[in-house]
Amino acid sequence: MNEKIFRVFFDNMPEPAFITDNKLNLLRANKTAFSIFGIPKSAKTLLEATFSMELENEAEKVLEQNKAGESEIVIYKGAKQYFFHVFITPLEEKYLIIFLDNISKIRRLEKVRRDFAANVSHELRTPIQLIKGFSETILEQWPEPDKVIHALEIIQKNAVNMENLTSDLLTLVSLEDKNEDEDNPRLEMTETSIYGLLEEAVLTVEPKRSAKKIRIDLFCDKELTFRLYGPFIIQALINLLDNAIKYSPPSSKIKVSAEITESAEIKEQTARASKALLIKVKDNGIGIPAEFQERVFERFFRVDKSRTRDLGGPSGTGLGLAIVRHISLLHNGSVELVSHTKEGACFIIRIPAAS
Repeated sequence: MNEKIFRVFFDNMPEPAFITDNKLNLLRANKTAFSIFGIPKSAKTLLEATFSMELENEAEKVLEQNKAGESEIVIYKGAKQYFFHVFITPLEEKYLIIFLDNISKIRRLEKVRRDFAANVSHELRTPIQLIKGFSETILEQWPEPDKVIHALEIIQKNAVNMENLTSDLLTLVSLEDKNEDEDNPRLEMTETSIYGLLEEAVLTVEPKRSAKKIRIDLFCDKELTFRLYGPFIIQALINLLDNAIKYSPPSSKIKVSAEITESAEIKEQTARASKALLIKVKDNGIGIPAEFQERVFERFFRVDKSRTRDLGGPSGTGLGLAIVRHISLLHNGSVELVSHTKEGACFIIRIPAAS
């Protein structure tokens, strides 16, 4: 391979790469290295280019042993944490060629999966123990009929909780796969009646609404249409309405609205379209304290489990708002929360117009 071909190959590698001399003076860095590390023009050494003592130590080991080496290191650039698999090869005892394979996404996904497994195990432990304990009580002791009925009610309630959890887990995993897998083609968006979506979601939660005598008001032009994934938006609306009903007092009101907006803010965020669909679900419930508002869209996060118990409702799966967030991301959009304690909550889904 001649020098010109090597330079073209080296400079256009998708992962960061460096060439140094045997004193670790920087001789060359490729485009990706400049992009990730923001290497200053004044950088003369590998350390000045990467600010990583860990990488420098690995390079010095290879020089001492005079043989190729590989390792895994962590490099911090500002607020970002990068995980790299490092390959270092000595060349003619004068140079080092250093390749960094960015495995940050893999490590982050591994952590997410570990946390996910731990959270699921924690959520399932209690209902499984209750079902096991009460079923054993029935089989071994066979108490009075009223106690048997009570035990069966608890078994049924926890079985329903487990069914809801597994259903939400499957939905969330499916959405995450769609959002993370860039190789798979996206589903086909269709021009959809927005009022029809809102109406279907409201009809779905009718039994819960009716039980608390809550009124749901719809504000949406019946002729309004937008390109989106209709079934997913219905799922997001149902999740938001479930929460709104659960945390609202009886005989209160919930407002559901949708409109097309056009603003500089939307234009800057999407870059491709200035128009966006805004869907709002606003309640007059207990609200969410400011310190928890950034975390409500995390999986399994609950502001306070006692809030649900105090309201006399079943415990949720802790996945409803995470699903709403991923549905918004599926549309290249976002979801935000505006809330004040004891003044209700307003969830806003923003969906940019499809390019």
